[in-house]
Amino acid sequence: MKTFTRTLVRIVVPALLLSASAAQAHQFWYEKAGDGLTFRYGELDQNLHEVSPGGIDRIARLETTWYSPGGEKALTLEKRPDRLDLPAGVAPGAADSLVSVDLEYPMFDTARDGQSLRTYWVPATRWVGDFSKREPVLTLDIVPTGERHGDAVEFQVTYLGEPLAGEPIKVSVASGWTRIATSDVDGKFHVTLPWQGDYSINLYFIDEVEGVRKLEGQADEAYQLEGYNTTLSFRVAEGLEPLPVAEKTLPASVLKDMGITPPKHR
Repeated sequence: MKTFTRTLVRIVVPALLLSASAAQAHQFWYEKAGDGLTFRYGELDQNLHEVSPGGIDRIARLETTWYSPGGEKALTLEKRPDRLDLPAGVAPGAADSLVSVDLEYPMFDTARDGQSLRTYWVPATRWVGDFSKREPVLTLDIVPTGERHGDAVEFQVTYLGEPLAGEPIKVSVASGWTRIATSDVDGKFHVTLPWQGDYSINLYFIDEVEGVRKLEGQADEAYQLEGYNTTLSFRVAEGLEPLPVAEKTLPASVLKDMGITPPKHR
């Protein structure tokens, strides 16, 4: 799965300011579920899980690859009302990775200076069983480097296979605890992970390009922005006892059914 090798028509345009909605973007992530893993869509630190019927149904074609020292294998996740589960018998180990990406997620419009710009948005997540070095495979990827700085673990963010510098990376846990780290000139950053439990490390990055998305059996779709939202997820077994999980946030689809205008998320 080398998704940073694309066949899209791309034309560079002048840089624009990042939209306000980017900071509120929904994310994909994996979390522990019993002895296994489950896939979520929403926001980990807000305890928001999109459900069906509703937001989780926007996932159009999730491609999942299981990477292990012995090679790689494509997986098809099983959809549930509020999550997607790994197939029975799939149990990734400490040295493994799971990578999930949706290259056919519905486009949306982003408001910029009175204009409506069509945005090609690619949500993705990678789960790792430990912090050994991994190689990037996603267009926007976040991977452990295998290095530590004292108690802090080092990671690297890449775009199109190259280091991405100066980006604010959000580190979160389910209690609502968050930290922001900034990638250096080599795309690297390091963070201390004090709590036991599930973590997400997330970046929403916009590339200021125009292009055309070509999908088999569908009309070509022109766009003016490319947005990539990638989350690295993992579980920490040792450390401080986790804080209580944040109070559950109702997903947008449920709020709409209640007659409440939901906040804008992507």
